[in-house]
Amino acid sequence: MEMQNMEDLTTDAKKGVVLSGMRPTGDLHIGHFEAVLRNWTRLQETHGCFYFVADWHAITTDTNTKQIKEHSIDMVKDWLAFGVDPKKSTVFVQSLVPAHAELSLALERIVNIGTLRRLPTFKGYLEHIAGDRSRYDKDKNKLSGEARLDAFANAEVSVGFLTYPVLQAADILLYDATDVPVGEDQLPHIELTREIARKFNSTYGEAFTIPEAMLDADIVMIRGRDGRKMSKSYGNHISPDHTEEEIYERVKSFVTDRKKLSDEGDPYECPVFDLHRAFNRDGEVEVARACRNATSKCYDCKTGELPDLIADSYSDYRTRKAEISDGFVLDVLREGNIKAREVTSEKMDQVRKFMLMDYLK
Repeated sequence: MEMQNMEDLTTDAKKGVVLSGMRPTGDLHIGHFEAVLRNWTRLQETHGCFYFVADWHAITTDTNTKQIKEHSIDMVKDWLAFGVDPKKSTVFVQSLVPAHAELSLALERIVNIGTLRRLPTFKGYLEHIAGDRSRYDKDKNKLSGEARLDAFANAEVSVGFLTYPVLQAADILLYDATDVPVGEDQLPHIELTREIARKFNSTYGEAFTIPEAMLDADIVMIRGRDGRKMSKSYGNHISPDHTEEEIYERVKSFVTDRKKLSDEGDPYECPVFDLHRAFNRDGEVEVARACRNATSKCYDCKTGELPDLIADSYSDYRTRKAEISDGFVLDVLREGNIKAREVTSEKMDQVRKFMLMDYLK
């Protein structure tokens, strides 16, 4: 694949500007492809899009960076193979655009700790690690309620995790993003971004566009084969790179909502129906009807045409991915970094001017 010229990169918005990123933490699964990448490829036709490797975010909870280059290259290779076009979208690396960290540092000055600690993601993470450590942390287990969570926060949570929603706000505001595609769990973060932008604008000057959360009703959130959120760490995922046989075996192992054939089911409670909604759009209505009326076997629902539909939907992706070299990915990122630095440099000049911190000019 040939590298495009710099002038081919476009960020001219037809309907607005979109900013979105992914953390390079390992192989992507079909949940990433269907809930994020499929949306990215559509948006680049109607919006000016900035898609970035969120490597600062990747080391928020795991500071090991030994594989971050490998993971970043492979992740962007997935993006390009699935249809993200660097001629239509700016693709770049977060840590190589210094304004992300610089603006985050400035915005932290106008956000209080209580606001960040009240975010559902922060409290959810605290409850997760408190439960995970309960087997061996006897001292903290003597505490209860908020005191127990506070003890885990003080001992286990980095400053980076507490402030990563501020960095997320900086990511968005640097590009005057009008729309941010997110899941419902991220809505509080977008509202925080809006609050930060309004506070900065009223305190220093109208530097930032107030972004809107973009929720797409057509996006299907695909659960893993055990019914939990699909995750490689849970081992409940399906990968586009799996063979047809591997996909068949994984789909066959999905839990189902009905215990026996005579039971009437609720398709929306069943993770197998997530797969039908994403990959069997023509047949999903009939699948749902058969589930509710108990006229089909769950086994047949899993092992019929569904595995083949999943495998076939990624055949072009697998072909294109085999043609993309690591060198091409690096060239795309270098060009995207240049474009992102140009945009964010102008924004940071404006921020410094409004904050009266450009006095050496």
